[in-house]
Amino acid sequence: MELSIAQPDDWHLHLRDGELLEAVVSHSVKQFGRAIIMPNLRPPVTTTAAAVAYRDSILKALPGNTDFTPLMTLYLTDKTSPHEIKLARESGVVYGVKLYPAGATTNSQDGVTDLFGKCLPVLEEMANQDMPLLVHGEVTDPEIDIFDREKVFIDRILKPLIQKLPKLKVVMEHVTTMDAVKFVESCEEGCVAATVTPQHLLLNRNSLFQGGLQPQNQEGNSHYVFSVF
Repeated sequence: MELSIAQPDDWHLHLRDGELLEAVVSHSVKQFGRAIIMPNLRPPVTTTAAAVAYRDSILKALPGNTDFTPLMTLYLTDKTSPHEIKLARESGVVYGVKLYPAGATTNSQDGVTDLFGKCLPVLEEMANQDMPLLVHGEVTDPEIDIFDREKVFIDRILKPLIQKLPKLKVVMEHVTTMDAVKFVESCEEGCVAATVTPQHLLLNRNSLFQGGLQPQNQEGNSHYVFSVF
């Protein structure tokens, strides 16, 4: 069977801002028609107003005669309000809310410290507004082996979350383990999806250490969805 895609979409794209945005955006535009834009700038994109402003900056940085649509996201924090989710939905330009566990990855210092204790009203409003939660899925407990952090996140966070809010749409981003794939496949259709970084299909953990530490082999920018809502 052959599947032809005239122009793909990128479901997890880091464009950053300023000079870096201007330097990299043209490379994505050459390949993709739309992209989900990650919000982990400094400062992060935590409000709808900031998302709209960031979108304007991206559109201004596009090369001429370009048909590219940035799909914006909000950066979830302990202080995000349900009202902000309503504003995001009403804006027509925000398509998801990104969960970064605090300290998990680049520019995640403002991320969530207690998802169930501080963000439950927001998650409930997201379910009501049909707003997907985009998940960087790993725990930050230093006692957990780095290669087990996705599995532990699923057990500690995602499974209880889906049980508590079965109507909440969740996307596990750049999954790296068979545990994550099996979890997505085990969920009711229309509830949980995932993206896969292409090089994760080619590289294994040895690729991180061969010839010295190779962090670029851990995560990339272009992601494809393997289960859709």
